[in-house]
Amino acid sequence: MSATYPIVITLSRPVRFGDDDITELKLREPLAGDFRALNEPSDVFASSLNLAAELAGLPASVIDRLGLDDTQAVIKAVNPFLFWFR
Repeated sequence: MSATYPIVITLSRPVRFGDDDITELKLREPLAGDFRALNEPSDVFASSLNLAAELAGLPASVIDRLGLDDTQAVIKAVNPFLFWFR
């Protein structure tokens, strides 16, 4: 899989994290260890969100507060990583 890193997702609505408003997610290139965050690999939706949190270096609670459009963009960005090894 060839991609340019970081993958930047500009959020349609900022997410508050502490004192900061997060306006974009920067997803770095995945490493083998990042896939350990996938507690239940058969649950593709949860796995996508967990992997996105790992790659963005943010707690899952930040990803959990994304709006629908932003969630869709995140899943579209990380899903290829979940299926490339099949």
